[in-house]
Amino acid sequence: MEPVRKVAIHELVVQRIRRAIHLGDYLPGDRLPSEREIAERLEVSRETVREAIKVLESEGYLVSRRGATGGLAVTALGGPVQRTLAQLQENQDSIVHLMDFRRANECLAARLAAKLRTKNDLAQISHAIEDLKMAKDIPRFRKADARFHLAVAVASRNPYVERAIVDAREAIFLWHGNRSYDLVLHTTLSGHQKILDAIAAQDPDAAAAAMDEHLAVALEEIRQTLSRPAESI
Repeated sequence: MEPVRKVAIHELVVQRIRRAIHLGDYLPGDRLPSEREIAERLEVSRETVREAIKVLESEGYLVSRRGATGGLAVTALGGPVQRTLAQLQENQDSIVHLMDFRRANECLAARLAAKLRTKNDLAQISHAIEDLKMAKDIPRFRKADARFHLAVAVASRNPYVERAIVDAREAIFLWHGNRSYDLVLHTTLSGHQKILDAIAAQDPDAAAAAMDEHLAVALEEIRQTLSRPAESI
């Protein structure tokens, strides 16, 4: 058994807010709820929320704005993206490990979704693809991409698989930050459509194969990004 580490409550709040940003619930420029609203939602004190905000500001996730349109807003995420890519360049094995984890869970999710999907599931997956087509920048691309994979996870009807995919999505969210937007948009749209078509046709083998191919392409794109000198990323 591993030692139990005491975690301060504000650290849990940091994790919740950071997770919401990584999953695309809040995009760069979006305002967060007020301190009071966050405290009420998470059932913690406002002082705890303030401590969490200080941490997130120091990490480059949030900025405080003054005036009538002020409040807490998500930054362009330049700092977090740069740190993430630098860490990945130092330890590229972590990419392979996480993508292996994604392929195991997301191929299973696609297979289950092809068997169990409903009309509403297909509509949600289709909406995510339409959102991706409308994405004009990387932040909206990340949000639409996450929505697609989470919609497939929901359609699997397996809460353990869904949770694993949510955790993986959070971990890889910032990796999209500096890949060629035109390249990833084209390849992602193509991959997502193949997956949807197989799920709609209720073909589990084809759905799993399409997901596997899609994630293999994503891994290669990430490797290409990390092969560039750090200062060019």
